[in-house]
Amino acid sequence: MTQKPWLFIIIWLIALLPLLFAWGLALIGNQLPLDTKNNGELMPAGMTVPQQLSDELDGKWGLLMLSQQCNNGCAAQLHRLQQLHTAMGSDLKRVQPLWLSSDMGKDRPDNVNYEQVRSVTAPALIDWFNQNQLDWQDHSFWLVDPAGNLVMRFAPDLNGQKILADIDWLLKASHIG
Repeated sequence: MTQKPWLFIIIWLIALLPLLFAWGLALIGNQLPLDTKNNGELMPAGMTVPQQLSDELDGKWGLLMLSQQCNNGCAAQLHRLQQLHTAMGSDLKRVQPLWLSSDMGKDRPDNVNYEQVRSVTAPALIDWFNQNQLDWQDHSFWLVDPAGNLVMRFAPDLNGQKILADIDWLLKASHIG
């Protein structure tokens, strides 16, 4: 039998090349793009909203906005919340838009369809956001899953298409709600 030294070298190269490649990636790993798919801010795992809020959502995904009193910025965001919900198309019935306020009083905007966007006066729920040190005063949108977990926060200046892209992706990945 003749020995073939080149065959022995090829076998070792086949075994070592993936290891060398992984080692090289580990060395230059700080240059790899670490972008995420989501446009909103993911909330820490395990943040469960109070049962009262879960009951208001009635087993649906919740898209929330919170306010103390409703000024012009609040009214614009409520209208935007309604528009986002309308733009969801076939997933419209899986998501409940909800406006939580500590005092709606006479500040209830006229440009919102309250049959579509439910409004709830619930100071205790706003206190929950305060106790968890969540910054809600800027009229951000918050996404809650049907199990009552706080999932994402969408900044008030985030493009509506980016918000819809995140929600669509989550609804496709999830079959609950």
